[in-house]
Amino acid sequence: MTDRPTAAELVEAVRLFLEGDLLPTLTDARLRFQTLIAANVLAIVSRELPTEENLLREEWQLLAEVLGTVAPEPASLAGLREAVREANVRLCERIRAGEFDEPGRFHALARQLRRTVVRKLEVANPRYLDRVTS
Repeated sequence: MTDRPTAAELVEAVRLFLEGDLLPTLTDARLRFQTLIAANVLAIVSRELPTEENLLREEWQLLAEVLGTVAPEPASLAGLREAVREANVRLCERIRAGEFDEPGRFHALARQLRRTVVRKLEVANPRYLDRVTS
């Protein structure tokens, strides 16, 4: 484990360099576009790094409730990532199998999943939420 700069600080420094120093000097449209994409990816990573574990635990709890999972929550971050991924696969399979087709179950599931979608958008593109809620 390192002290400073943290991974989040390093990512932010590179993003600021791309946006503040490099981007204004680029005249090639393709390079400019690619640099904007890279800066956006770094912005997503800098929002995800400090919140990832808490968001995954929140998603695990929601999925465990929806799926009726009785297994304990994974202790490690890597285990949690894998468990959430697997739980999402199981949920998709159950949705495809029609387990949530009844309107009451569908609406209950949609209400539960909305929070997870909002949290993911807070990381991936918070500006989208501003447009949706305005």
